[in-house]
Amino acid sequence: MIVEPTERRETLALATADARLVDRLMDPTSLERWALESVTGIEPDASKSTVPRAAFRIGTDRITEIAMDEGYRQLAEQSTTEESADDRAITMSRRRRTRAEDAE
Repeated sequence: MIVEPTERRETLALATADARLVDRLMDPTSLERWALESVTGIEPDASKSTVPRAAFRIGTDRITEIAMDEGYRQLAEQSTTEESADDRAITMSRRRRTRAEDAE
C-alpha cells in the first residue's frame, strides 16, 4: 500500500460497534487485521495511523466504484445501442486501469 501525504485530518466519532472493530483492526492477531492485511497489503507491523487509513481507503474505493457504476448506468440510459457498446468498452478499460493503478 502506498502511503500518501496527509492533507487533512478529521476527528471521527464512532459508534460502539465501530470502535470495537477498530480495536480488532489494531490487534495484529485478530482475524479482522488479517483480513485488512490480505486486502490492502499493509504489513503486520504497520503504524497505528496506517491501519485505520487502510480500512477507510477500502470504503472510499468502494464508494467511488459504486458512484462510477451509477454514472455509467445513467449515461447508458441516454445512449443509442452503438454508443452503449462504446461506453461499455470504455468502462471496462477504465476499471482495468484503476485496478492496475491501485495495485501499484
